[in-house]
Amino acid sequence: MKAINQVKMKRSSTEASAANLKQTVYQLCLPGGRMVGSPGHKVAEQYLTGRLAAAGCQPYAGASFALPYSGEGQDFVNLVGVIPGADRTMAPVLIGAHYDSVIPHPCADDNGAAVAIALAVAEAAHHQGGLSRDLIIAMFDAEEPPYFFSDCMGSNRFYADHLDARGVHFAMIHDLVGHDISVPGELLTGPGLLGELVGNMDLPIPVLKNGVFVTGAESHPALSGLIEASLVDGIKVAASLNEYVGDMSDHGVFRTNGVPYLFLSCGRWAHYHRPTDTPDRLNYRKMARIMELSWKILQAVSEASLSGEAVGDHTVAYEIKTLKRLMGPLGPLVMKKIGKTELTTRNDIDDVVAAMLSLGL
Repeated sequence: MKAINQVKMKRSSTEASAANLKQTVYQLCLPGGRMVGSPGHKVAEQYLTGRLAAAGCQPYAGASFALPYSGEGQDFVNLVGVIPGADRTMAPVLIGAHYDSVIPHPCADDNGAAVAIALAVAEAAHHQGGLSRDLIIAMFDAEEPPYFFSDCMGSNRFYADHLDARGVHFAMIHDLVGHDISVPGELLTGPGLLGELVGNMDLPIPVLKNGVFVTGAESHPALSGLIEASLVDGIKVAASLNEYVGDMSDHGVFRTNGVPYLFLSCGRWAHYHRPTDTPDRLNYRKMARIMELSWKILQAVSEASLSGEAVGDHTVAYEIKTLKRLMGPLGPLVMKKIGKTELTTRNDIDDVVAAMLSLGL
């Protein structure tokens, strides 16, 4: 009976978290979008400022959450708060997500879902009374084109202009974390009537749909173990090297500056950068589990010294373990496709990742 009650309590907690995340996404991801310089961007800025305050955050620098900057004739603003930790002299941990949109449409998965998760983590940290060190909650501006990889990209400017002398102990970035892992219909159909019907659909794969990809474990030898110790039911973590996909989001500036980091994403899907990326298409229960996973990792990393540096290709065994777990019963089919009987080397992982990328994952 005790075990049954614990399961019920866990389910109730997940449902409550999912409802909170859903409310945030619907309030943030309005029909007109959040493109830099647009009225919707200003509305988002005001909404997030209020939410950071309500979550118990203090301004990271100065008297305001807003950290404005300018470039290319445009004004931008990062929104950054902090949940104070027990020892404020230590380098803080950071969770971040970009809040701008690429088109004048809701862009719920890109990147309202990640913003909602960051806010929920802030609420959890405040409720607990903070971590052992400060927790930065960063809402970055100008991640989307035409500013991606430019000097105007919000995460780049935060690191260059606003980061204080303590630096960052560890950074966690989320992007595209609201959907089930799926395969774009256009890759499975080809020309003809069927292609026209499902070409713009995302087709979830039951075995894979609860997965989340994590890059950056290679940035510090302790991270694989900390991820594994933080796993939650209902989510399959698949670790891989960042170099397989490149710096797809705001983690790039932390990686290039040698900060231990993790980047979480469910990959691209049929609604990526399209008007159809709307709040009704997201899986809020999955988001609640990703939020729980993220919060547990941040708690663990906050306590870890992260001394030492990554040496060599030290994540091969862990990547193989997580890939096998993600693929489950599909494993033999994937292995047959790549012409292998077992995964043991980096070259084997290369082939599996190539097969996944060919399916649009």
